[in-house]
Amino acid sequence: MIAASDPETGANAASVAELVAFTVLAFFAAHVYALLLGDWSKKRRAPDRQHVKAMVLEQSPMLTVISVPIVILLLGVFDAVDDQNAINLALYACVGELAATAWYASRGAGASRPQSLIAVSVAVLIGAGIVVLKAALH
Repeated sequence: MIAASDPETGANAASVAELVAFTVLAFFAAHVYALLLGDWSKKRRAPDRQHVKAMVLEQSPMLTVISVPIVILLLGVFDAVDDQNAINLALYACVGELAATAWYASRGAGASRPQSLIAVSVAVLIGAGIVVLKAALH
């Protein structure tokens, strides 16, 4: 999303949304395929239709997570907000989703609240670092 949102290229919210959606779809397909190949190699059994369907469903959060930034980018597409503001808001939403994922994953793994807060803090620092790099590069 950062590479696609360079204001010097004239990128608008629509082109960023399109690039984000297609990039995530391509990454999702490659990820599921790699997992299926890995399972095939480990289990010495070719994946069948049911296994493929189960893997797609198991990995589907990769697709659903982009819905929030895409909806925000659509606000720019439909001129509810300025394109660059929509792009920036979508980027901040991604950082928020990263923080929420850190909380969910750490709590799901049995971490205490203080440990989960540390995980969230690290995620936010990483996300903020990415935002700072975007600002510095663009």
